[in-house]
Amino acid sequence: MLARFTQIDYDREIAFVAVRDEAGRETEIAVARYVTNPDGRTCEFAVVVADSWQGKGLGRRMLERLIEVARWRGLKSMVGHVLAGNQGMLALCSRLGFTISEHPEDAAVKRATLVLDGSPGLV
Repeated sequence: MLARFTQIDYDREIAFVAVRDEAGRETEIAVARYVTNPDGRTCEFAVVVADSWQGKGLGRRMLERLIEVARWRGLKSMVGHVLAGNQGMLALCSRLGFTISEHPEDAAVKRATLVLDGSPGLV
């Protein structure tokens, strides 16, 4: 599973995987990735954190890294689709400067958009 998530086309996408050693076995606890859209200027992101690791700052840290890499690569904006009931992720996106809007085709989903062009870098 780890190999599948990390053997990617680095010109178009990036993925970070957080693992934890549990009794000699690596267990995946979070994945964050983005894929560049065909326009070459924008990307779509996703972050998944295991239930037992939510609320501990791991998702924030991983999303911040995605933002840093997207800026470094010269992308202009990031977009993610978040379930409307996922208040934790929506709040995180808002704290990181994303604009939250309605999804045009699905009321159960919100769209989180971050304009990267001209934005200050993360500390």
